[in-house]
Amino acid sequence: MTQTTNAELLDRPLQLALRLDSPLTGDVQNDRHMMVYSLFGLSKDKAESLPTYDDGKVRIEVRAPKNVGVATIWDKAVLLYAISLLREKMESGKGPSKLGELHFTTSDLQRIVGKTAGGSAYDKIEGALERLQGTQIKTNLETGGEGESGAFSWISDYKLLYQRKKDGERAVRGLKLTLSGWVTRAALGHNLLSYDDQYFALKPVEKRLYEIARAHLARGHAFWMALEPLRKRVGSDNDLRKFKNALGPVLAADRIPGYGVRIVETAEYKETMKARGAVLGRVLNADLPVLFWKKDQGQPENWIDVPKVEYDETV
Repeated sequence: MTQTTNAELLDRPLQLALRLDSPLTGDVQNDRHMMVYSLFGLSKDKAESLPTYDDGKVRIEVRAPKNVGVATIWDKAVLLYAISLLREKMESGKGPSKLGELHFTTSDLQRIVGKTAGGSAYDKIEGALERLQGTQIKTNLETGGEGESGAFSWISDYKLLYQRKKDGERAVRGLKLTLSGWVTRAALGHNLLSYDDQYFALKPVEKRLYEIARAHLARGHAFWMALEPLRKRVGSDNDLRKFKNALGPVLAADRIPGYGVRIVETAEYKETMKARGAVLGRVLNADLPVLFWKKDQGQPENWIDVPKVEYDETV
């Protein structure tokens, strides 16, 4: 088939539409476990692996070939779109013939998640897909009531359909991908939560704080988590002092939709604990509480009166 014929086929809206699973008409959704834990890089710099997460109950290892790098939180946007689209199609009774396989337009993807700056659209999307396929995850986290022993990737295969423009640049017209079994089970499970529309405009750490708040605040209005466990949940590879310093301006900006977050500093922590009869020695930064609350219900009067989150509890 010639290049001209390919271009002509892609320019036939009806024929392309017959094969499409997009547009996404409902909310962006994600599996709760994928919100609680850090599974994606927070930097666009290539990394062969992420810090291993192990809290005694959940263990997560993420790695990728050096020339590819692990999937980033920007790449995660493609996965969120695909999960949401698959769930929507299955609930409408119009699921794909091959479970986990989706065909959609990049324009609809960009409508939902926004455009990333720099480079051609083709190169950006292809890079994201390459990282999503190349990243290997080993974890004891289960989805859909099932787990896997071994490693899996976010997507098992992908194809980009494109047309050459007059200047020779490739213009993406459609995208096919197949979600891995682990992700497909997550998309069809009972632990999906919706995202606020502002999520995709947030910075990486803001995105992680939003996801952590959303995942834990299912019924209650507030919780707190110690600073060191939070650093690991966010996925920061900075030491604790640098993480705390970087977190300050993020919290001061107060851009996390629907949720407030603040660090309980040492003086307040000591005062509260002494008032409750505790005998304190040196207070470590690692132990400082970080308070999360729903903005529409107001900040609690005292951080110590709300539940503490240590693992993946909902409050």
